[in-house]
Amino acid sequence: MWNKWQVAFRQFLEDPRFREGRGVRVGIYVGLGVLMFLLLLGSVLPPRYNFVVGQVSPVTIRAPITAIDSQATAAAQQAAMDKVPKQYQMSPQVEADAVNAVQQLFHAVEQAEGDKGLTAAQQLAAVTAAAPKGVDAQTLRSLLAMSPEELGLVENVSLRIIDTLLSKPFYQESADQASLLVDQQMLGYDLDRTAQRVVEDVVVSVLKPNMVYQAAATEAAREAAKKSVPPVYIHEGDVIVSKNGVVTAAVISRLKDVGLYSDRPDYEVMGGFLLFVALALSLLALYIERRAPRRRMDNLHLAIFGLILLLTDVFIVAGKSVVSAGGPQSIAYLVPLATGAMLTTVLIDSSLAVVASMFESLLFATAMGQDYGILLYSFVGSMVGAYSLAKVTQRGSFMRAGFAVAGVNVVAVAVLLLMRHDPGVTWQTGLVRAGLAAINGILSAVLAMGILPFFETAFGLITTIRLLELANPNHPLLKRLLMEAPGTYHHSLIVGNLAEAAAEIVGADPLLCRVGAYYHDVGKMRRPLFFVENQMTKENPHEKLSPSLSHLIITSHVTDGLEMLEQYGIPKPIRDICASHHGTTVLWYFYNKAREQDKNGTVRPDDFRYPGPKPKTRECAIVMICDAVEAAVRSMQRPSPGRVEGVIRKIIRDRLEDGQLDECDLTLQDLDVMVGAFMKTLKGIYHHRIEYPDIDKLRKEIGR
Repeated sequence: MWNKWQVAFRQFLEDPRFREGRGVRVGIYVGLGVLMFLLLLGSVLPPRYNFVVGQVSPVTIRAPITAIDSQATAAAQQAAMDKVPKQYQMSPQVEADAVNAVQQLFHAVEQAEGDKGLTAAQQLAAVTAAAPKGVDAQTLRSLLAMSPEELGLVENVSLRIIDTLLSKPFYQESADQASLLVDQQMLGYDLDRTAQRVVEDVVVSVLKPNMVYQAAATEAAREAAKKSVPPVYIHEGDVIVSKNGVVTAAVISRLKDVGLYSDRPDYEVMGGFLLFVALALSLLALYIERRAPRRRMDNLHLAIFGLILLLTDVFIVAGKSVVSAGGPQSIAYLVPLATGAMLTTVLIDSSLAVVASMFESLLFATAMGQDYGILLYSFVGSMVGAYSLAKVTQRGSFMRAGFAVAGVNVVAVAVLLLMRHDPGVTWQTGLVRAGLAAINGILSAVLAMGILPFFETAFGLITTIRLLELANPNHPLLKRLLMEAPGTYHHSLIVGNLAEAAAEIVGADPLLCRVGAYYHDVGKMRRPLFFVENQMTKENPHEKLSPSLSHLIITSHVTDGLEMLEQYGIPKPIRDICASHHGTTVLWYFYNKAREQDKNGTVRPDDFRYPGPKPKTRECAIVMICDAVEAAVRSMQRPSPGRVEGVIRKIIRDRLEDGQLDECDLTLQDLDVMVGAFMKTLKGIYHHRIEYPDIDKLRKEIGR
């Protein structure tokens, strides 16, 4: 059952409607954008908490930004304001009013005593009307009973005490203790008890605070004290509440200050991030679609590229989740963003990896609170990872790239520490970040090396490493080819040399051409003796067969080869080379033989063509030409440079005229420079050799 699903999946991936469909391509871009938005949204949105006082926090919450602690700042400001004393101003009018009131009282007493026509009751009424409020009636009777000398003494003492007390600040607190203060002042005067009681009663009745409260001045002083208090900060990374800690009003206030307290999603940030993803992905798509035709990706490779981007986003989400759960901010330096760049380089190409690295670094910096130091760090490391794997010769190349990324990461950390001058970052923190950066490089290489086989196997991709493994002579299929069809094996090696030389000079994939040439004729193993390179004797089995049957046997090596390649799990690009290495060319030898035997004239060239298809890539076309060139040159009796070049050009011209190269992107200039590459390679294979003497003849001559 699993094999059926696997075959069906492979057939779907190889279906031209999937690989070239425009609608599928648009769907991949849209789907990638939606998945990236949903995957990263939680990392970009600041976490929101809706605690109540007394609740237990399930996680440790750290401040994502540096912000002012509003509650602590308000408390400090209130404390400073409370320390400001009330502002007063001394009013001389209070003393003047008091003196005037006392003088009016004594003047009224003098008048009442001087008016003999008034009764005692009338005198008391007249004095009461002029007396300050609060003066006792008994005090007034005592005043009316005093002699002029006693009255003058009491008045004089009263005015002196008033002057003494009100000539300096006299607050409400002093007014509350007026009796005591007046008694203290009278100790310096020689008065009898009646006079003392009168002075005390009169003076106390007129004493009022002379310090007038200045509300505006007091408020201004309080505001000045408030402004002088520096704000209390919540620094980025500070623990607001620990895991299992009790939420207090202060905790809720601090959560609000750093933007972590809310009872609704932050729709503004969601909308902004949606536009950010759409804009960034549109620019990335524009770059991909405007690449040169030779570097264009089909839908399968585009989908794989999208999976790599999503895998990188998973790393970003994992790193942000650790930080959000209360982990240290430095964990961001461990996120292996370079893994995506390495995979993109190996599976697609390094130029796309660099562009993708910038794209993912922007997303990473956004997720980490728009920390553009992280942007620099991740982009530099990813770019080095991409360029370090531009030429992969073995799996050990990944580790070399990992060490290169580790070194550059450490340098990037040092640069950021020196440029930021952050007093909160100590040298111990710097060492931790440098250590994580070094581990990051090795981790990126290990992950890339471990994930790569999954892409190779699941999608039938062919990478440089996979090609090197397939080129190993110990591969079971090549070992079979060597044992069962040694002539074909040798022919394939030479075709591989020719194809590699040609591919290097025209900018195709040399390794793919070489490996494709190694496997292009494996179908001949089913009937090896029907092919001239494997015939050890002069007997040719085709002489006993009809031309049509010979044609069927010869052309069937293509379909037989495809079955074998499928059986051994050989990737599609090599199978494409096998399927198209003869294109739809005509087997002219058997066509001519059939025409000679045909008496009715019904034989047509199309009856003796290979089934195709024609080559659709440069690599397929190169192997086709090299296969024909090697066979033609090997069959020449006396090859010379001029004759060999003529044969090569004739083969290329025949393929052009027959339309075999119409569907690939080889140019006439490419075909022309390929001739020179063929000549250099063939000189090393079919070079002129000296004729060695007959050893047996020499021995006989020496024996004479």
